[in-house]
Amino acid sequence: PKKIVDEAAFADFVELLPVDLASVEKFARKNYRYVVHVPHEAFGFNPLLNERKSSELLQLAISAAKKLRTKTILMHSGYLKEELNGEKANVAIEKTAKFVNSVKGYRVLIENSIYLGATRHEKGNHYICYEYEQLKKLIELTQAGFCLDFEHAAVTAYQLGVEYEEHVKGLMKLKPDYFHLSGVKLATYGHHLSIFEGDIDLEFVKQLLKKANKPVCLETPIDVEQRKKEVEFLKR
Repeated sequence: PKKIVDEAAFADFVELLPVDLASVEKFARKNYRYVVHVPHEAFGFNPLLNERKSSELLQLAISAAKKLRTKTILMHSGYLKEELNGEKANVAIEKTAKFVNSVKGYRVLIENSIYLGATRHEKGNHYICYEYEQLKKLIELTQAGFCLDFEHAAVTAYQLGVEYEEHVKGLMKLKPDYFHLSGVKLATYGHHLSIFEGDIDLEFVKQLLKKANKPVCLETPIDVEQRKKEVEFLKR
């Protein structure tokens, strides 16, 4: 809606996940700074199982990036319907790297995944790139940048039964170029909530963000006044 397009003016930049180019046109008329998110697995993206559909969605994102005059494209990695460890994980990472390396002329950022699918459309999915070693290998094979999604990290730590802060500190060693932040209720996977809701330790995250000094995208409900409060809190 036009109202959402207009109200985005308060932000330092806008991350856009295009579902079609018609919606992109509305934003292209605005002189905002942009990051484009390739439509994810809810739209059929998965280079490991559906390379053709994934390529179509990647091309849509590239077309959107061209219209929005940005060179930054963010993408998820992929998943299988079986556990991804050892050689299976290595093969999956190499296949994903080949897909990422098909992108020419744009800066690709890889986002950390959750360990296991948690929403209705993700049930039974075993993701790659939920932990340090797999992400490190993919980044080395592609020279891609890294987006640290704090919600995905929290869900992964919860699923694996490890300490959230230690898991995040491990991912921070990859020197993220970009961050996603939202609230999440781990027991029920209530996700993409306001940062003031849920189970993530905001003060811990805030200190990491201040030190990193990189762009932060709020994946929170579309409520401009609430988002202004979130931005104000993070900038204090």
